[in-house]
Amino acid sequence: MLEKLKNKPILINSDLDGIISGLLLKKYLNCTVVGFTNSAETIWIQKGFTNFEEICFVDMFVANPKIVCIDQHIISVNEKHHAILKKNQNKINPNLLSPHFHLPNSSYKTKYPFGTVHFIIALLEKEGFDLSELLVKNTNNGIVDFDDLDLEKSSNTLSFIDLILRADDTMKTTVDSRYVDNATNWWKWLIELSNNGKTTLKLKDYLDSLDAKKASEIKKTIKDLLQHKPFLCDSSDGGITELTSVNGFLKVHAKRYFKFISQLSNIEIFNIDCEFKTYKGITKRLSLNKKQQQELIEFNTIDSRKVFSYAFVRTESREDSFSCTFYQKD
Repeated sequence: MLEKLKNKPILINSDLDGIISGLLLKKYLNCTVVGFTNSAETIWIQKGFTNFEEICFVDMFVANPKIVCIDQHIISVNEKHHAILKKNQNKINPNLLSPHFHLPNSSYKTKYPFGTVHFIIALLEKEGFDLSELLVKNTNNGIVDFDDLDLEKSSNTLSFIDLILRADDTMKTTVDSRYVDNATNWWKWLIELSNNGKTTLKLKDYLDSLDAKKASEIKKTIKDLLQHKPFLCDSSDGGITELTSVNGFLKVHAKRYFKFISQLSNIEIFNIDCEFKTYKGITKRLSLNKKQQQELIEFNTIDSRKVFSYAFVRTESREDSFSCTFYQKD
């Protein structure tokens, strides 16, 4: 399944899930990070890469059937749509491997509840990769380059495993939420998928050692770490809304953030000193009617307009359950 990603240029999200996923794919599958997305309307891509069909999108579903992507969102309208998407080997998604769709609501409510990175870890272990060094504590915690930040307290209380499990709020979902039962079922699924992979088992064992109070404290510590100087992330899970300056190069705080995650993971950083071209799309939230659902299934369009990326983000009973992005470039 991961053959599609080997040696491939990849675009990754700017949050913890995307950054850690990108580092893992770089290390174990020799992927090259050539750009970023902000999980919404913007793509930043290195100059020289103009054909999206040559690139794999990580932690973002792309509707174009020719584009390779690995993500964890609900992308199937219903079982009929699922059958179509599942046949496409370019689309790698836990909800395609374990059938879950937007309709009926009962299927959506038991969807995959974790990050793309946890799915990638399980897939890598399934393929026989040894990821045991991933959770070995880095004794200097990669803080030597940041004189303006006192990370001593954080480094004594946080490990890289905490950042991995902060991705898509996986720790809280597993330990302290109304979705604990669903999370338990999906951890069983990930462990089975990984062939009882040591790292996947360690992630679950660590979660089992936490109570709600400790999980909440870790989440707050990570939020305080990422949303203040020198990283200045826009969201508590490490997302950055605007990555580049007007000159097309990464902003200083974004480079510091990516470098910090790299050092903490003991994985060499990808290229953060190149110039990027920006693509701005339009993101919309909609409640799809029956006609629009059928149009999406058949043509990857909404009201005759080609959809670049989309996901079902709520049950049908809630308003604006469909999130999509339109680009002129496809």
